[in-house]
Amino acid sequence: MSFKVGIVFNFLQLPDVLQYPFVINKRNDGVIVKKGLFVYTNSIEGYLIGIIEKIILLNEYFSDALTIKAYNNDSNPNILKGLFPSDDFEYAIAIVRNLGIIQFQKDDKKIIDKISRMTFPASPGKEVYLVDDDLLKDFLGLSPENGLNLGKIKVTDLNAYINMDRLLNKHFAILSISGGGKSYLTSIILEELLSREISLGTPAIILIDVHGEYTYLKNVSPIKDKVKIIDTQYFQISIPQLNPYSFKKYQEQISNVQVRELSNYIKNLKDNDNSKKGYSLNDLISFIEKDTNGNKSTKQALIGWLADLEHLRLFGPQENPKLKNIVDGGQLTIFNLQNEISIRKKQIIVDYICNRLFYLRRKNEIPPFLLIIEEAHQFCPEAAHSKALSKSIIETIAREGRKFMACLCLISQRPKKLSTTALSQANSKMILNIKNPYDLKHLMDSSENITKDYARMISSLAVGEMLLMGSAINYPIFIEIRQRIYKSELEDISLSQVCSKWDKISSN
Repeated sequence: MSFKVGIVFNFLQLPDVLQYPFVINKRNDGVIVKKGLFVYTNSIEGYLIGIIEKIILLNEYFSDALTIKAYNNDSNPNILKGLFPSDDFEYAIAIVRNLGIIQFQKDDKKIIDKISRMTFPASPGKEVYLVDDDLLKDFLGLSPENGLNLGKIKVTDLNAYINMDRLLNKHFAILSISGGGKSYLTSIILEELLSREISLGTPAIILIDVHGEYTYLKNVSPIKDKVKIIDTQYFQISIPQLNPYSFKKYQEQISNVQVRELSNYIKNLKDNDNSKKGYSLNDLISFIEKDTNGNKSTKQALIGWLADLEHLRLFGPQENPKLKNIVDGGQLTIFNLQNEISIRKKQIIVDYICNRLFYLRRKNEIPPFLLIIEEAHQFCPEAAHSKALSKSIIETIAREGRKFMACLCLISQRPKKLSTTALSQANSKMILNIKNPYDLKHLMDSSENITKDYARMISSLAVGEMLLMGSAINYPIFIEIRQRIYKSELEDISLSQVCSKWDKISSN
C-alpha cells in the first residue's frame, strides 16, 4: 500500500524541473512527513522520485505582524487563538528536490526501465506518495543480499546495504574532523568485510594503522584468525631488491653522478661470491670503503648518505615480512606504525608497501586488495612544499589502481592538506562532520557533487551520522552509522580513568 502524503501545488514560482512543492496532508495514522523522506509523484515522463529538503509551516492568521502585535499582550498572549479558529488554518508545505524519473510496475514495485533525468516539472494537482522500501532499494542502488551494512538511511527504517564492488573498485575516502568517528566507521567496514561469506568474494585488506587503533581486532574471537599484525619496528626493506635510483628516492641529496657510481658498486658487490645469500646496507658501505679505485669525494658522500639510511634501521638483506606471502583474500593485514616517531621513516615504509603491493598486483602474484591508509594527509599531502616520499605511488594507485583491482581508501581529518589528485580519484566519499571552511572548500573543489547546500549539511552532522555520495550509491544519502559488533577495550576508557591510573603508577 502506498501512503499518500500530499498534493502538488504552485508556490513561489514552483514547480520547476528541479523542485516542486506539495501541501502535506494531515494524518491520524502515525505517518509523519519529515525532511529527508523519499517521495514520488506521477508526471508526464513517468514516476518522479525526489527527496524532501525543506518543510514550511504556515498559518494565515499569523502572517501579519501588526495584527499579532495588536491582539496579543502580556495579560492574554494567545487572544487570537481564542477569537478565531486559527488552528484549523495551519498547514505545512514540503519542498522536494527531484532526483530522477523511473518506470516501474505498481504491483511488485520493480523498476522496469533505467533511471533518467527529468526534463519537465511535476504537475500541480497530482498526488504525492511515500516511496516504498523495495522500490527505494532499487532506486538508490542498495544491495540487501550481499552488501555491506553500514547503518540505516536517515529518517527511514531502511538498512544501508552498500554494494562492495561499487564502493571499493573506484576507491573511496573517509573524511571528518578529529573525534568525528572515522576510526569507528572504518572498524564497521572491516567487520563487514571480515564477516563476509567466502563464496561472495572479498579482497585482501591491508591497513596502514598510524596509531594502533585497530590492533584489538586480533583479540576478537570470531575474526582473529583472519587478522595479522605487523609491528613496523621489525619491518625490513630488502637491499638486494633495490635499484640505485631507489636509494636516490630515499636520500634525495645523492646526485646523478653518485647514483652511477653506486650502480657500479652494487653490480660488483652482487658479483662477489660472499654476497650470494644477500647483503645488507653495512655490507654495501664496507664494500665502498674498501674500494681503492673510485673517486674519493664521491665515495665519502655515498658512505655518508648510506650511513644516514642505515640509522633508520629499515634496510636489511631480506624483505621482512615477505609481502607476497602475507596478503590473502578475505584477510586483514595491519601494519602498526604506533611506535614510529619519524615521519620520514613512516613515509618510507608506506612508500615501499604501496610500491611493492601495486607491483605484485600488476604481476597478478597477489589477490585483489583494498589498501586503507589512515592519516592519509601525512603520506599524500596537497602542498607542493610538503614533500612526502609516498605521495607519488599513492596518487598512481588512485589513478590506475582500478584497472588492476588495487582498491584504495584514504582516511583524513584534514581534507585541505590531502592531495587533490588522490582525493578526486576517490569516486565515493563518506563524509562525517567537517566544520573547517577551508576543508569544505577543498572538498567542493575535488568533487563536483559537493555543492554549497551539501557543505552546510556536512557542517551540521552529529556524531554517528554521515553523508555517502559517489559511485557507491545512485544518489547521495545520509546514514545513521550502526553500532560496532566488536568493541575495543580502549573504547570506553575516559580521560579521568587514564589520569587516575597514571597517578597510581607514578606514585609507586
